[in-house]
Amino acid sequence: MARSNLPDKWIPNTSSTEYDSKGRRTRRRYYGGNGFAVKNVDYKPHHGHPTPHAHDWDWTKKDPRQPARLLRPGE
Repeated sequence: MARSNLPDKWIPNTSSTEYDSKGRRTRRRYYGGNGFAVKNVDYKPHHGHPTPHAHDWDWTKKDPRQPARLLRPGE
């Protein structure tokens, strides 16, 4: 899966959804109180990750988008 077209910063405490050319949801990005991305949920398989899966964002790291992880209950 290619890098997202969703912005890394957006309206605080909201989310934004990305769709493929057939109108299928591929990714949802959640934004924290400061407007920076805090989590992606990917709905399309890529790189052998389970579907869906999440990527947390840690803005203290050089690459803030963290490795894939399984979804937690309620996510």
